[in-house]
Amino acid sequence: METIRSRWAGRFIGLTFALGGVAWLIFTLLVLGNVLAGIGNFTLGPASSRIVAGGGAGSWFTMGILSFLLVGIGGIGFTAFFYQAIEGTMGAPLTGWRNIGAAIHLVLGGLGSAGASLLMAWGGFQAGAALLATDAGGGGQTVGYVHANILNPIAVPIAGLMGIALLGYLVGGIVLATAWMAARKR
Repeated sequence: METIRSRWAGRFIGLTFALGGVAWLIFTLLVLGNVLAGIGNFTLGPASSRIVAGGGAGSWFTMGILSFLLVGIGGIGFTAFFYQAIEGTMGAPLTGWRNIGAAIHLVLGGLGSAGASLLMAWGGFQAGAALLATDAGGGGQTVGYVHANILNPIAVPIAGLMGIALLGYLVGGIVLATAWMAARKR
């Protein structure tokens, strides 16, 4: 039996690899930052482990990293299976408006979710670092300062990126559902 390749599955897998590379770079810097902070060098900021353990504003960091891994990388990779099932297994390559919709799904859904997650993680890291004591490499700031000057300014951009991602997912869902229904009727 001849295997039929899905162009869109390949593109979603490609974005998964690219975002996985971004994750590798982020985690490499975080580990290096933890090692350096352990010897008293705060060049990369305080240890991310202290930010996570500190809770509060640092929770944004934890949730941002987790959502980047689960939605930004895992979700995009998993979505490739849907495109492969329709284009490859069912033998119904996307054409016309569905092709455009798949591109919207990939760009808006993939990059919107990754952007929102990474912005949340960055803000949480900055906020958590600002709250830590100066002898731990932090900024020694107050909760009020952190919320007013670090977290509040990024709340609307995060929400905007989430809205963009949701639009991409809606378009992708319509593309996948209508393509699946059309392929089943053939």
